[in-house]
Amino acid sequence: MKMIRFSLIGFILMFASESFAGNLIDTTNQADYIVIAPNYYYPVAEQLALFRHQKNGFSTMVVSIDTIAMDFGFATPDTALKDFIQFTLNHWSNPKPQYFVLAGNINVIPSHPEADDSYEIGLEQGALDVDFFPMIDQWFVEVPRTDFTSISQTNACIGRFPAWDSASLAIMVDKTIQYESDSPGAWCNRAISVADYREDDGTIFEDDARTFRVYLDSLWTDTIAVDVRSDSPNYLDTTAFVNLWNQGAAVVSYFGHADAVQLSNSRYFTTWAIDSLTNNGQLPVCLFGGCDLTYDTGPDVSIPTHLLAREGGGAVAVVSSEGLSYENTATTFFTSMVQSMIKKPDEPIGKSYEEAVTYGMVWGDYLNTADRYTFLGDPALTIKHSVITPLLVSNPARPSSFVLEQNFPNPFNPTTVITYELPGNASVSLKVYDMLGREVRSLVNEPQSAGSHSVTFNAGGLASGVYLYRLQAGSCTATKKLLLLK
Repeated sequence: MKMIRFSLIGFILMFASESFAGNLIDTTNQADYIVIAPNYYYPVAEQLALFRHQKNGFSTMVVSIDTIAMDFGFATPDTALKDFIQFTLNHWSNPKPQYFVLAGNINVIPSHPEADDSYEIGLEQGALDVDFFPMIDQWFVEVPRTDFTSISQTNACIGRFPAWDSASLAIMVDKTIQYESDSPGAWCNRAISVADYREDDGTIFEDDARTFRVYLDSLWTDTIAVDVRSDSPNYLDTTAFVNLWNQGAAVVSYFGHADAVQLSNSRYFTTWAIDSLTNNGQLPVCLFGGCDLTYDTGPDVSIPTHLLAREGGGAVAVVSSEGLSYENTATTFFTSMVQSMIKKPDEPIGKSYEEAVTYGMVWGDYLNTADRYTFLGDPALTIKHSVITPLLVSNPARPSSFVLEQNFPNPFNPTTVITYELPGNASVSLKVYDMLGREVRSLVNEPQSAGSHSVTFNAGGLASGVYLYRLQAGSCTATKKLLLLK
């Protein structure tokens, strides 16, 4: 009964202009999805909460940052916000909140300043300013450390719409609702992976991107490599890259140098280039592994914020480092995210982000930077990909009754099942190839009758990696990718 009661309250809040009037310290409160916003952002924040209630069945609540400050504001604003979030996670009725959305930039919703490696440099130089303290949203949902040697973990998803005014917040929310509501197109099969280059670094970023593309390939069958290095066969200049972006993609990833206004020291992609994006509803989720790609520099300045606030194009969500980070950190973090998505492809991306952060904190693989990644967007968003959005439009000429299904499970070790349907009797060939086009297994080579067929593929003896399986039945041919992980 409690979930129904608060779902109705969340619905009623859509038509109110005042903040949540209840007692936040009342332990009978319950919500799956909480939007935190200033009062004057309420009409837009309520649209997002209502959408999540209707689409996901969440019990939703919109809470004023002023109310939080009133009930928990005995310390600094960021501490008050953390105390509220931790109170909901520890003392509110079950089920506890799964998602928190901070609707606003740090001009209205505080973040948490935390010293990074450059803090020590600042001490030595005797010059400390805000640049030495990256803003860490993840801190709000971390399980508090019991002492200085224990490990923090995260127990909820947190995201931020980094809007500097209500107009840009409205654009971000509208894009989220549009993305979740639109039917998939062929662009949902596409992922773009960009690798930076600087002579002193060699091909380290290209190597990272190549490693990461193995995991992208398992969810997005059309993965495109783009290199900043001008003599690379994968090189695209900025204009060509913008044109590629405008064709739509589910994911755009980047490994390399960055700051608030540019990707790459060569200024390969800047905030000014974002003004040329016209990809409309074909909106990617951006995974940016840059050194200092901040979101809080100012309106229309930082790349992540400008991508989200770009009307008629840009991105629907951005995950990027906030403060000093390293290329190996980005590779590990984003690989962990995609591996989680592979296991649960229909789960919101915020859950994969949460798992990646927790993995880094527990195992220490990311040095001290796991919590430095910021999720900008709605963490309840479900990213589009071919596993859960099969795209007939990618091959509209094939007969509708001739179907080659995605193997299951995928990834697998060492066996997986391949299922297909035949519109009529045919001579059937089903073979597995490596990425160089060499045949590694012949699974079927015989006449078969119309109907549904399944074949078990045992990859024993093969190395981990991406493989292709190709079905040919009469004049019909289809090819898909599978991922072997040992």
